[in-house]
Order: sequence, then C-alpha cells, then structure tokens
Amino acid sequence: MSVQLSINSEQKSFLEIAREKISYYGEQQTGIAEALALIIGKSADSKSCHKISSLSVREILNLTEVEIVNMGFSKSMAERLFASILFAKKLNGMSLPDDTVIRSPEDAANALMYTKFFEQEVFIVVALDTKNKVIGKSEVFKGSLNASIVHPREVYRFAIQKGAASILVCHNHPSGSPSPSREDIDVSKRLAEVGKYVGIELLDSLIIGDNQFVSLKEKGYL
Repeated sequence: MSVQLSINSEQKSFLEIAREKISYYGEQQTGIAEALALIIGKSADSKSCHKISSLSVREILNLTEVEIVNMGFSKSMAERLFASILFAKKLNGMSLPDDTVIRSPEDAANALMYTKFFEQEVFIVVALDTKNKVIGKSEVFKGSLNASIVHPREVYRFAIQKGAASILVCHNHPSGSPSPSREDIDVSKRLAEVGKYVGIELLDSLIIGDNQFVSLKEKGYL
C-alpha cells in the first residue's frame, strides 16, 4: 500500500503538516521550521516558524527572548524557544567531553568547531593529562583577544586546578577567517613562555573560523 502525503491540505494546521512531513520524509529532509512547530505545539504558525528558519545558524543561536517575542511569539513561547536554543548551545559546549584523547590539532578543532557560531570571540582552555586525555575545559574569556584580557594567570590557574600536564587553547574569529593576527601570535607565545615556568606545556593554540582552523603550532609560531 502506497503512502500518500497530503501536506498541502488547507484544513491542516502547520503543526499537523510538520508532523506529517517529518513522518514521511524523516529527520534528514525536515527543515528548522517544522522542528520548531513540534517544539511550539498547537499554536505553531507557518509565518513565525519560517521567519526564524530564514535566519543563519549564528543568528538563531544568538537570539534573545526579547527578539523572539518581537518576531510574533508570546512570552511563554519565547521562553520555551530560548530554552531550546540554550539547550542546543549547552550540548555543543559538551562536544569535547572528559576522557577524549587529543591526537592532533584536527581532533581538537573538530570538537570545538561550534565556536564558529559565536558572535563574540571566546577563549577556551583545554586541560590534558600525560596521555593527552581531556580532563577539563573552560571558557575563560569573552571579547576581543588582547594581552590585557587573556592573562596567563587565569589560564594556568584553571590548568593547575585540574592537575593538567599540558594544555591547548582555542579561540574563534567571528569574521570567519582563522588567519592569526599579531595579537593572536603574541598572546599565544606569552602563554607558551609562562607554561615553561609553571611546568605545564602549551601544546597548541587554535583559531576557529568558518569550517576551518589554524594551528599556530603547525604554522611554526609555537
């Protein structure tokens, strides 16, 4: 018996259309608008859902509750959608869990590629044990990278607290280009020098761009 898809019926609500489309096509062919309809429930409407789905991934991840309300959603629904976005961001933040072994810059970069969606620069420290196994990760700074903001004291305080044998650091470039600036190089070299004194080696400093990255170690800066 063939399955008939009747998503064009005017009698159907957008939620019913979304459910039918997901059931028929599966998750791989389902759009963001239909996924939003399942989160919202009976009050889901095509116009509002498609308004959000028309945004870029970065724009969606950085939506505030107020902005969602201004797009036509009730306050309670905006809270639900904002919570869903926050949940997705938290899951992304867990993409480098403890016990992960870092064998190459690609391993770390792939796990931290979610930072490409951030509108601000975020500086991350990853603590490793003697076998390069992840034992902790922390976003220690936000904002433009410079020597006054990224202070070695905060970076190595986290590393010492975790009992790290070595660390690697990473930050994103919201512009999408991972090309290192003079400041990126200077800050990384400073961290490497301090690491020699405290006995915790800086293995690498990564810069995340739009689906690409640069390893300052591989570039010969460290």
